[in-house]
Amino acid sequence: MIARQPSPKAQLSALLSRFPREIAAMATQCLTRLRRAFPGTYELVYDYAKSVVVAFGASERGHEAIVALAVFPDSVRLYFDKSLPDPGRLLEGSGSKVRAVTLEDASDMDGADIKSLIEAAIEHAGVSLPRTHLPTRMVIKSASKKHAARKTARAH
Repeated sequence: MIARQPSPKAQLSALLSRFPREIAAMATQCLTRLRRAFPGTYELVYDYAKSVVVAFGASERGHEAIVALAVFPDSVRLYFDKSLPDPGRLLEGSGSKVRAVTLEDASDMDGADIKSLIEAAIEHAGVSLPRTHLPTRMVIKSASKKHAARKTARAH
């Protein structure tokens, strides 16, 4: 008999369960807000050694994501394209492709500055999102090949 693979939602819950309870709860609340902000998009879940990243985009190609929520053992960060205008000077880091806002609480996403960043990110991506509240389509993606090789090497 073939074992059934857990649903993507169950797989995401299992991935988040490895983080401290407060961090996992905050990430879950942030994801609920992002699903409302990005109806009908793909929700791409990546499992890395020290984080879980959930990217939202119009396709299954992660590099085309509009925003990404990264969950770490000690923080939750919302990532945006580096070229996005940041009038509120919220974005941290000097990455070559993305910069992030470290969230102190899920309610931070309800603030005008972060809502403006999300709206700007959607406009910057050049996508039209449906006005109705279509569900996102969650896809569990494998981590990078480099990460997978490290994970395999640690297991032996």
